[in-house]
Amino acid sequence: MKEKIAVLFGGVSVEHDISIITAVQTMKFLPNEYDFLPIYIDKEGKWWIAENLSDVHIYQNFHKQAKKKKQVSFVLGTDVLLVKKSDKFVHFCKISTVINCCHGHIGEDGCVQGLFDCCDIAQTSCDVTSSAICMDKVFMKNILQANEISTPKYYHLRRCEYEKMKQEKIREIEKKVGYPLIVKPANLGSSIGISICENSQNLSQALELAFEFDEKVIVEVLVQNLKEFNCACFSYRGSLVTSTVNEVKNKTNIFTFEDKYLASKSENKDAERNLARKIKTLTEKVYKIFDCKGVVRVDFLYDEEAKEIYVNEINSIPGSLSCYLFKDLPFKELLRALIEESFSVRDERRRLLKTFESDALKIFEEVKVEPKK
Repeated sequence: MKEKIAVLFGGVSVEHDISIITAVQTMKFLPNEYDFLPIYIDKEGKWWIAENLSDVHIYQNFHKQAKKKKQVSFVLGTDVLLVKKSDKFVHFCKISTVINCCHGHIGEDGCVQGLFDCCDIAQTSCDVTSSAICMDKVFMKNILQANEISTPKYYHLRRCEYEKMKQEKIREIEKKVGYPLIVKPANLGSSIGISICENSQNLSQALELAFEFDEKVIVEVLVQNLKEFNCACFSYRGSLVTSTVNEVKNKTNIFTFEDKYLASKSENKDAERNLARKIKTLTEKVYKIFDCKGVVRVDFLYDEEAKEIYVNEINSIPGSLSCYLFKDLPFKELLRALIEESFSVRDERRRLLKTFESDALKIFEEVKVEPKK
């Protein structure tokens, strides 16, 4: 019997639609030695299976167009997937590993990673800690700085702080970062909620926008003489496989959502050789420092005049799983490698001791320590 591999996508996230695109592309190239089961998370957070989840057209009106859809859920402590029948959840199948195609909130930030850890199910992406840290740009930048990896100067603040003293916070940002600057939600991707600011009026509007998407916002200095680059990496059989370094061509100073996903024609090109070598080395260093697993894409900013490379973001579940960056590796082979590696990671984890026999309960019962009133 073939092992059952779940393809998870959708989610309660502003990147919901991009996740669907990643999953639909992934489902076209799945290795045939496994049995695959698409699982869709709708915008309310319910999990579904259906006969036609690989058809991108159904998601305009999922609940009407999905064929024979059934709600599903996992049993904590087991690798069993349940399906809802007659208002009861019953056994459906066992899941060996999960190809996580979710982007953003819940799917990429460590939440579902924790669920699958609780179920002892392998997964093709980073673990809980790595996912959460890569997702949160403030934590990410703190770790980059601690490891002497260049990242643009930044300032962060929470909504509650900003609401109490808006003008003071704006003056503090102007003093510590200066203009021009860029404002981002701290836990978001796909260039959503991002603004470039040249003055305090712009900054006030940008902060209001960013706080619509996140409780925490990060403000960065805008890198001048800018070029942007992407490089991806994954671990396989004890070695790192690194992609080509791709220069991103965008029409404005921000690589927007439209540039990434809605442009009719890509103008991206490979980076110059010496620069590409440095970026590849940095990508591998970042992958190791953040203890990444699966395929991860690192986004870089490059000041062409100062010849300075900055790490901008770490994408623990990149769009289309960054298959387009691995030009000499077919997408099917990339997926096969990710699945195999997920089993290796799971097997290593299973070898670790998880229990420890002690006399703690016996001693507690004998002593009968009572809490202070």
